Amino acid sequence: MEYTFCKPLTPIYKEADAASEYADEAFYGQKAEVLERKNGFCRVHTDYDYEGYVPEDCVTEAKYTPTHVVTSAFGELLYEPKNCRRAALDLPRGSLIKIDEDGGTERYAAARTIDGKVFYLHRKNIVPAEYINRERDEATLRRDITDTARLYLGTGYRWGGKTACGIDCSGLAFMSYYMNGLHIYRDAHIERSPLLRTIDIKEAKEGDLLFFPGHVAVYIGDGLFIHSTTALGGVGFNSLNEYSPIYSEGLKASLKAVATAF
Repeated sequence: MEYTFCKPLTPIYKEADAASEYADEAFYGQKAEVLERKNGFCRVHTDYDYEGYVPEDCVTEAKYTPTHVVTSAFGELLYEPKNCRRAALDLPRGSLIKIDEDGGTERYAAARTIDGKVFYLHRKNIVPAEYINRERDEATLRRDITDTARLYLGTGYRWGGKTACGIDCSGLAFMSYYMNGLHIYRDAHIERSPLLRTIDIKEAKEGDLLFFPGHVAVYIGDGLFIHSTTALGGVGFNSLNEYSPIYSEGLKASLKAVATAF
């Protein structure tokens, strides 16, 4: 049976224990299959092919058909179509929400939640779900991937994170692709992403991925890459170019694969 994540941000753990490794985060409106129930947790298989355990109250059997994707760092669901009260919910980038096209105002869309309540969300904070899957030429798609990665510049490092509150290396790579209609595996395992194929570093272009032991980065071009790392405290740039002031000798020496989805 298909379930829907019903919390603004659902923690996904390695085991059925909130004290276990924090492995991932699922967004409001995303789908999953429940594989088993254990100790108040559900083992889920997400619609982007990741598995882990979530608290039982984070998923619902209620039918829900989202129409839009949140594209701002956070989209506020407001009680009224004006911004003067606290938000009912804050939905991070990547969340899925149903918009009632016959409601709202010129500036604020009427957003219907899983439990049927209506709130208001700024139209500049969302796009139709099909927009992220739109047809683009390769150069444009590559640039869109790196532009998405840049949205997280300055975000602190959080193991298992995928939001502007904190993000890890594979979370950054995942979101850079996910927000452009491409699904790669959530962890830094190149072999788990059928979409990817390995190439030589000399063939690397903007938007390709650099894999290191237990680490992944989004390639910008000319040796430059963006990644989330504890060495920087979060998302920032480094370079494979030894003449660059942000050259990372250690990462260049440990580069084990370069991959492309193109």
